[in-house]
Amino acid sequence: MKRQGSAQPGASWWPPLVIFAAACAFCWPVFTGRVMLPADMCLLMLPWRASTPSQFPWFHQPHNPMLDPIQQYLPWRIYAVESLRAGVIPLWNPYAFCGTPFLANLQSALLYPLNLLFLITGARHGFGVSAILHLTLGGLLSYAFLRSLALRRPAALCGALVVMFNGYTVAWLEYPTLSLWVFMWLPMMLWCYERSLRARGGPWALLCALALGMQFLGGHLQVSAYVLIAFALYVVIRLIRPGADGVARPVTAALAAAPLALGLALAAAQVLPTLELAGHSGRAAHGPKGAVAAAFPLTHLVLYLIPNFFGNPVAYNYWGHFRDPSAINFFETACYVGVLPLLLAVWSLRRWREPSWWFFAALTAFAVLAAIGSPVYLLLYHLVPGFRELAGLGRVLCLAAFGLAGLAALGLDDLLTREKPALVRPVFVFGGLAILFVFASLRALQPLISEMGAAFWAYLNRQIIGFVALLLIGIVVIQLRSRLRLGPAPFGWLALAAVGGDLIGFGIGFNPFMPARMAYPETDSIRWLRHHVGHSRFTSLSSDGLDWMPHNAPMVFGLRDIHGSDSLRVRGSFELVSPPGADQARYPSPESPLMNELAVRYLMTRGRLTSPWRLVHAAEAPIYENPAALPRAYLTREGEERLPMARSQVTFARDDANAVTLVAEGSQPGVLVLTDSYYPGWRAWVDGRPVEIRLVNRAFRGIAVSSGRHNVELRYEPASFRVGLFVSLTALWVLSGGAGALLLRRVSASRIARRS
Repeated sequence: MKRQGSAQPGASWWPPLVIFAAACAFCWPVFTGRVMLPADMCLLMLPWRASTPSQFPWFHQPHNPMLDPIQQYLPWRIYAVESLRAGVIPLWNPYAFCGTPFLANLQSALLYPLNLLFLITGARHGFGVSAILHLTLGGLLSYAFLRSLALRRPAALCGALVVMFNGYTVAWLEYPTLSLWVFMWLPMMLWCYERSLRARGGPWALLCALALGMQFLGGHLQVSAYVLIAFALYVVIRLIRPGADGVARPVTAALAAAPLALGLALAAAQVLPTLELAGHSGRAAHGPKGAVAAAFPLTHLVLYLIPNFFGNPVAYNYWGHFRDPSAINFFETACYVGVLPLLLAVWSLRRWREPSWWFFAALTAFAVLAAIGSPVYLLLYHLVPGFRELAGLGRVLCLAAFGLAGLAALGLDDLLTREKPALVRPVFVFGGLAILFVFASLRALQPLISEMGAAFWAYLNRQIIGFVALLLIGIVVIQLRSRLRLGPAPFGWLALAAVGGDLIGFGIGFNPFMPARMAYPETDSIRWLRHHVGHSRFTSLSSDGLDWMPHNAPMVFGLRDIHGSDSLRVRGSFELVSPPGADQARYPSPESPLMNELAVRYLMTRGRLTSPWRLVHAAEAPIYENPAALPRAYLTREGEERLPMARSQVTFARDDANAVTLVAEGSQPGVLVLTDSYYPGWRAWVDGRPVEIRLVNRAFRGIAVSSGRHNVELRYEPASFRVGLFVSLTALWVLSGGAGALLLRRVSASRIARRS
């Protein structure tokens, strides 16, 4: 897809330096020891809220109220780091949802190679370092891809800055599986594929396969699907318009299919367990009407011009969820790419004959049409496996951000390369239409805006003035080159300064960077629980607002909870502890017999409880004990799985992540019940003999045993992981062998050349 001509010669060191410096500047609090986490959310929740006034007297409210980064990503990383440091691959998570697969939970990203960084930095500090690494990586790879299309350095750098700091990347920065660990591999896939076409394979095809494998391991199936769509679209454009390199269409297709197959094989150890869990998950499709109901609202297209038109969660004035509070939030609609990049994208129309323009334009159009729930999305919903389970249609706008970044780079390159740039009439037309669209949006939403009050009107007026100022700056910058013949070098620097200043200025204060000591410090209550809970279960329930322990937080302290937070859950146990319509923070009721059945012996809540619950600790938060709770493991008669057998005893000899060993002793034959989630992959042995594990009590494991004393061992050894690991290692061997063969061939050719 390379166009005719050559890229700008000269020094090439400064664009990578700018990219790295921009990533460091954006995440500068990392260098002061702060963690890139909304750790201040802990201060609103149990048990830390009681000590907040004394330990953090300056705290008023969270910087940006995000919950999932602190209740999902941090506990997962802490668990992964501690397990790997202990020499254990944590295939299973015994601390959430009465036990649930851990590696198979794709967002755990356990096998993502770059997450080994967390072993060095520690789980809490790793997020900020990982953000700098991936922002730099995404910028460098985007720059390399755009340079491979023969764009001049300032143009390629402009596109890289848009990829790094667009609204999607910034809004989801603390949700790394969405913004960093998958999306940032797209430019490498395209760059290596383009280079492999010119080289007719070779090391570039292997690198393309590596990039494809990395994005599969990055931890988010939805974003991965979007990335693959972008890759497929690039291949289609290459097939339709081969370019000047004369690559035959069968070769073009083969050089895409082979790396895709190899990349999928590289990630098989992750993909196969995830597919298995998806088949046993409680996640259901919403139906086409439900999916479209949560689509990106047409009213929110104004966010391409004014990113804070509907307010901002940092300012606590966001009101853009007026249509659907459960789906339309700031994160799902963040799409800003900067004003000057939009103007440059309009200017790129002058390059409409080039295949690269068609790719970026088609990618942008596809993403926008899919996001708004048009027939384009419905086509994917009905034809592409797995799409009907995906939520948050606005997330596909990550592809629009990439497409607009490419168009902006093409537009800037056109201005840099033409000796006599054309008139800026299209830019003026776009600017006028943009202003009209803003005022039309104001008029359409005026009844809703008027309810926000005078203070919000003043805030919105400032946002509109800022947009108009950026629009005028963009037009003036283009005018300086087009009308006043400003030289390419100063014009390039001026354009880059305008783009970088706009995007970094928009996003730099959005993400929280908090003191590390806020992120799940151990308190007296937690120390008491760690000493007393043992093999039983613990949970917390809310009596008002956020006064419960964040779901998944108990796993940080080795406490087994009946609740958790994850997108893929084991259907049986999840529906038991959180049936449809139930509020997980309040269910089940402390009076429910389900608490006994789930072996919940300890409960943290600020609500007042009555018998059989009794208050046993009252430091930062009240902790109650339930003496009536069933043991987590017990013997029962056949057909009476909820009634422990008299004169029987079960003790734990081992209770680890991937294995449980029990010593069971009963006076008659019965069933050993372990109230951990029933899930394929668990195997059992009684006194060394393999036995069957059966489903009991709707969600748990049962093993038939005879009378007497028995050693019962359960190990989690999923066939999906074993098969996937074999496939991944085979693919890695193929990749390494191919790289070695290419290296030997190059060395041999070099020796022959020296001899001749």
